[in-house]
Formats: sequence, C-alpha cells, structure tokens
Amino acid sequence: MITIRRAKQEDRESIWRVHIRAIKEICKSHYSEDELQTWSGVLKPWRYKEAISSKTFFVAEDSDVIIGFGQLDQENGKVEAMYVCPDHIRRGVGRKILHALESVAQESDLTSLHLWASLNAIPFYKSAGYTAQQQTSYLLPFSMVARVCMVKKLTYRLNRPPTCQIESQGIRS
Repeated sequence: MITIRRAKQEDRESIWRVHIRAIKEICKSHYSEDELQTWSGVLKPWRYKEAISSKTFFVAEDSDVIIGFGQLDQENGKVEAMYVCPDHIRRGVGRKILHALESVAQESDLTSLHLWASLNAIPFYKSAGYTAQQQTSYLLPFSMVARVCMVKKLTYRLNRPPTCQIESQGIRS
C-alpha cells in the first residue's frame, strides 16, 4: 500500500536515490546523456536538508521504502520538485504526491500553483489540470536543460494570472 507522509531528515539518502534514478531513467527519453549527467551530478543527499526543514516536503512509501517525493514552496505557490522511482511510474504515485501538495496549497488559501516541468513530465501535469505557459532553459553547471512553466488555478482568481519569471542566475518561477 502506498502512503504519503512528511519527509524526515533521515529520508535524505533515499530521496536522493529516487531523484537520481528518476532523472537518469525516466528523463532519458527527452534529454541527452550529457544533460542527464549534469542534472543529476549537482544532486547530493545533504542538499535536501533545508527543504525538508523549511518547505512542504512529502515522500511516498510502499512497504516502508521511499518510492517518490514532492516539494512545495507555499510562500511562492510553486511545486519545486516531484519525482517517482522508475519502478513505480504510472501506478498513481505521482498523482498521490501532487494531490497532497495541492491540498496543502488549498488549505493555505493559494489560488494557483506553478511549476517547471521537465519535457517528459508535461503530459502528466496536463492530465492533472496544469497548462503550459512557456518553454525555457534552466542553467546548470556547464549545461542548459529545457523545461516548461506550467500553471494550475486552484480557485477562481480575479487578479492577473501567475507567470514564470526569469532570475539572474538561471530561471525561477
């Protein structure tokens, strides 16, 4: 049975392994080997410490094994990460994680969420109600990786729709 729970500091190594596998195995259909190596090469288990402490960070477990994770920045209404172990894709794991993040966002009175989707993840997010806004590239050491800004309205919003913004050191939303 798949369960979703808040991440703990002792989960960092498992989260890292899921993250690396997802990039190298799932994203290879849309990115070159050099892009995948650069993308996964910047990841280290210690890099999750701050996010687990300060963000909404969930893990998905199956029989006490972490098989996916998702991270939400509530202040900015941004889904910052969502990855599922390749052995568990297309089994509803990603949908459960995304639903948990969206529920927290709605409880926080956010009216929309945005994210940067890898090219291979666009169909998943579209099926979850997100719409593509723009494609751009994300600066990694020695490489640019293509991605697409996507937005989902959680409730009716009268003021301007959310947009993705360019930051001086790469792209952020």
